[in-house]
Amino acid sequence: MTRRNEPLESLLGPLEQDVMEVMWRRGDATVRDVHGELAEARTIAYTTVMTTMTRLASKGLLQRDTAGLAHRYRPAVSREHYARSAVGDVLTWLLERYPEPAAAYLAEAVDEVDGVSLDALREAVARRRLQES
Repeated sequence: MTRRNEPLESLLGPLEQDVMEVMWRRGDATVRDVHGELAEARTIAYTTVMTTMTRLASKGLLQRDTAGLAHRYRPAVSREHYARSAVGDVLTWLLERYPEPAAAYLAEAVDEVDGVSLDALREAVARRRLQES
C-alpha cells in the first residue's frame, strides 16, 4: 500500500471492508458473487458493489482479471498485510503529530492486552534503537 498524507484515507469504509472480507474469504470472485453474498444480509445494488470493487482495484487492494466475459477479482494483499499496513500508517501519523499522548495511550493499551507486557515493549524499543545506531 502506498503512503498517504492522511492515514484515514488508507482505511476502508464499511462497504469496502465488507467487500474485502468476502474477497479474503473466497480468494477469487466476480462482482455477481460478491453482490450475492452481501445481498443476503442487506439490500444493495449490483452497481454499488461493482463501483466499490473498481475503487478497491484502483487502490491496489484487488486485482482484476479482464480476460473473461465477467471480470474476476482476487485480493492483491492479504488481510494481515492490509491490517498491519493500515495500523502502521495510523500509528506513525499519530506518533509524528502527537508523540506524547500517542505514546502514553499505547503504553496504557499494551498493559491491557493479554500476552504483551510493558517489559516486552521496552525490549522491542531497545532492540530498535540498537538497529538504528
